[in-house]
Amino acid sequence: MLGLGMYKNVTLRARTANGIPSWVLLGPDGQRIAAFDAFAHTLRNDPKNTRDAYCRHVAQFFDYLIEVSALSSTGLRLTKLELTEAIEAYGDYLRFGTAAGSQIACAVAAQLPPGANAGSSLIPKIAAIRRFLRLSEAVRKEMEEVSRKRSGNTSAVDGAPLFPELGQRRLLSPAEARAIQANSMIAGVIAGGPKYIDALILNDRQEGSSFDVNRAFPYGKVMDLIAAMPTYRDKAQYALLAACGCRTHEALQILTEDIDMADGTLRLINPATRPSHQSYRALSPADRAKLAWKGRTTQLTLLIEPYASVFFESLQKYLEIEHIPHGRHDFLFQYNNGAERGMPYFLSDPSTRLERFQRASKAIGACLPRGTGPHSLRHMYGTYLLNYFPRANGDYGLPAPMVQQLMGHAQLTSTMKYAKFDQDLLKLEIQNANRVLFRSGTPKKLLELKLEALESQLARLRLQMKQEGLSVD
Repeated sequence: MLGLGMYKNVTLRARTANGIPSWVLLGPDGQRIAAFDAFAHTLRNDPKNTRDAYCRHVAQFFDYLIEVSALSSTGLRLTKLELTEAIEAYGDYLRFGTAAGSQIACAVAAQLPPGANAGSSLIPKIAAIRRFLRLSEAVRKEMEEVSRKRSGNTSAVDGAPLFPELGQRRLLSPAEARAIQANSMIAGVIAGGPKYIDALILNDRQEGSSFDVNRAFPYGKVMDLIAAMPTYRDKAQYALLAACGCRTHEALQILTEDIDMADGTLRLINPATRPSHQSYRALSPADRAKLAWKGRTTQLTLLIEPYASVFFESLQKYLEIEHIPHGRHDFLFQYNNGAERGMPYFLSDPSTRLERFQRASKAIGACLPRGTGPHSLRHMYGTYLLNYFPRANGDYGLPAPMVQQLMGHAQLTSTMKYAKFDQDLLKLEIQNANRVLFRSGTPKKLLELKLEALESQLARLRLQMKQEGLSVD
């Protein structure tokens, strides 16, 4: 696997800009790659984890392109055709390495192994490259417009790649290095770039990659997981994740004022909607940059039992025994010990929290795919709401649009990724339908099935009218 900072052809280094952690990418000549700088700048308002991951993914992309150029015969620059083919081969390179069908991907993988990139690990990498290509094309168009206004034509804007650093194979002279720096704007990987953004090779929709029910935490093991947590803070945290299906960062950023203990409710609030809050002002710029929000569209939460009761019970004990009330900030979840005691717990290392979760899961015998973390409780929540939630009319399962609102998704398709219909439930429905269909040993006619369906619906309507005191005559 590639390291965080060093690659074969480029070097990724951490930096701080206006108190916010970021990255710079150095090319083979040791100079900063301006295209990468521009991309990193567009990430400044993203959560820190997203900034870090996207910068690493684009650094790997540059490393790949430079390696392609090293295998090319065209000198300082890749031709437009070569760069186009290289971009189209990148997906093959990531997925299959030396077993790829593309000659370019095979050749590069032999010199620069892509590492393990199976299944869902490809999705964020492709998303980062898409974002980079979109930005690249946007800047190229802007340069065309500037050129048109200044000179009346766009001939000064090259539709071919403006990444000279992709072809460096020797020590550059100072004059060449300065020319590269001046030219290394982000001006489009290729003219007409968008058609490659959603090309099949950069398509993260993979056949057979639908929701894996095994990634939902086992419903019957949730209470055991909560009990296995070592502190009341952790018990409250995981009970909350199970009770409302929120993301971990949403839970860890809750302020005490967001909870109504008497009413048994809580709100999930985007930090960007209250930027001047005292709790945020108390953070350093670097810590403030770690506040995350993935796009939840509603503050509404539905706390399901029995986890809701466990959450409030654990919360009460946490506030009484472990929580440190002070005036510096209002974050509910804090470090419990050590030098950081009392500091907001959302600043803690995600890998440490993941290790604690996996240790508890293993202790209670919860069988989960390798790498599965607290997000599995969100899968469980969505699956439960969609399939098993008991409703007042006697049915089970909430309508998908309602689940979408409770999970805070902007798109219904996102909800369905987390809350696919339970496979066992579907199997039972099919078995029941087969028994009805072949009850007499011979298949029923379609008209017979339609009549039974209408009669069943009519019986339900009569019962509903009776319950509401209406005449059924």
